[in-house]
Parts: sequence; C-alpha cells; structure tokens
Amino acid sequence: MPAAEPQRLRLDALDPKDLSMLQQQLQEELQGLGSSTVALQKVAGELGMSGAGVERLKDRKAGQQMLLPLTSSLYVNGTLDNVDTVLVELGTGYYAEKSLTEAMDYFQRKLLLLRDELDKIGQAMSEKQRIHEQVVQVLRRKQQAAAPSKS
Repeated sequence: MPAAEPQRLRLDALDPKDLSMLQQQLQEELQGLGSSTVALQKVAGELGMSGAGVERLKDRKAGQQMLLPLTSSLYVNGTLDNVDTVLVELGTGYYAEKSLTEAMDYFQRKLLLLRDELDKIGQAMSEKQRIHEQVVQVLRRKQQAAAPSKS
C-alpha cells in the first residue's frame, strides 16, 4: 500500500484565530528544532574533541607523562600505561575497550550520523519557516481586510 499523501491545508480557508494558533504552533516547533540543533552541535563538538584526543595518543608512548582531564576545567598529572587501547563511552554508562583505530572510526561514524541528523533538522526548519511565513502573510491579509478602512 502506498504511503498516504500529507493533506494540504488551505490557509485562505482558515479564520484569523485558527491562523494565529497555527502561527504559534509553528513558532514553538521552530524553537524546538532550534534547540535540537544546538544540542546536536554541542555533541558533535564533543565527539570531535574526543576523536582528536585519540588521534594525539598515536604519538605517545607508554610511561609518558600527560595531563588528564577530570572535568572541562580540572586536569591532573598522569602517566600513560597503555597506548594501544582506550575506553570509549558508548552511552548510558556503557564503555567499550577499543584500539586507537577503532575508536577514531567510531567517532567519525558518530560525527557523520550527527551531521546527517543536523541536515534533516535543517531541512525541516526551512520547510517550517516557509510555512510560517505563508501563515503570517495570510493572517496579515485577513487582518487588513477585517480592519475598518479610513477614508
């Protein structure tokens, strides 16, 4: 069975109250999509930094001193014990031991997935913005037509 076509809504057929409600709904959806974009961009930045950190480990040797981040602003001195594998957080408290190459591949795959999602959200935002502008135009026309003309 073919997928159902989305129903088209004739904006001219709606009254100003319904148009205002639709405009508000679209604004809320755009804000939600914008928030999602910001969150995904933050995660993408963190994944990029993690991948870069793993990349830098390739040049290190066991026994070498380095600063280890405990938080974003707190570092402690440490000594590298094993430079062949790293622990990668997979999410929700799960970790996997991976070789440096596997870890870099993992981060690159995750980044590609995030970029695809960001592209999809960007397309959805563009479409919602286009519809929002149409709603605003129709609402203005109806409000101007309903306003008493000054002669």
